[in-house]
Amino acid sequence: MGNFDEYFPFDPGYGAAANAARWRKMANLWQSDGVVANYPYGAAANVSQLFATPISGGQTQIQQGAVFVHGYYAEIQTPQTISVGTNGSIVAQVNFNTEVVALVYRDGVLDYGSNPANNYEQDANIWEIPVWLVSSGALVDIRTLINPAQGLRWWAQSAGVQPIAANGTLQNSFGTARIPYVAQAFLHGVLLLTFTDLSQAQTATCTLTYQYGAGDQQVSPSIVPAITAGGAAGQQLSLPVSLTGLVPVTQGRKTFGWRVVAGPGPGIQVSTMSMSISTGGTPGAA
Repeated sequence: MGNFDEYFPFDPGYGAAANAARWRKMANLWQSDGVVANYPYGAAANVSQLFATPISGGQTQIQQGAVFVHGYYAEIQTPQTISVGTNGSIVAQVNFNTEVVALVYRDGVLDYGSNPANNYEQDANIWEIPVWLVSSGALVDIRTLINPAQGLRWWAQSAGVQPIAANGTLQNSFGTARIPYVAQAFLHGVLLLTFTDLSQAQTATCTLTYQYGAGDQQVSPSIVPAITAGGAAGQQLSLPVSLTGLVPVTQGRKTFGWRVVAGPGPGIQVSTMSMSISTGGTPGAA
């Protein structure tokens, strides 16, 4: 019989000894470092996930949220005020010697690297992950949101060709999801847009939609493909259009799709519309 040199946790024998180093060795395998997505569960994005308020008087307030850092878990239940400089980083820091997890502003530290004096420290004494960057006195969101579960995804497609007259609108909510819990959702969609006459200027405003026309309606940022006049009359041009967005979602049956608004000039066509919606996090505890 061969023996393992290290094993734990067990009640009796060699594997019974518990310490932070052993915990760290095991817990590092569970999840990558980052800010826990959708926590506190059901809260709006600007009061959860360690959201930071705009800097005022050299200070920012970090809202509720949780982190998983090098095998350790920590959460903020009451917003914390952090003093910051002009250029630096707010990090979640685990100190292995004092066994404390804290939010720390590190002035002048802006990125990963090998020098702990000038970079996020990740060694046998301290482990840091960046949460917010301060650049020229303004906040930059550098949170890495992690899912403590596999996450959920819904996908739908509308394959047919759909014409849109000049100045007309197509709202095609062709996808349906049964969302089990309140979360932040990532939208991603692709379609094929065809300008039907290159001799005339044409535009199309394209947007991803969630629950369009309902009380909890959300939309992504828009993209506006356009062509100028000067091509051959009747000549067509087809372009792929891709969009993403992040929106809050709630429990229940929800619809999602594309909204395309044609500009003046000849009509346009859209086809092979597809879209997916992905959620992270887990449902809140009862």
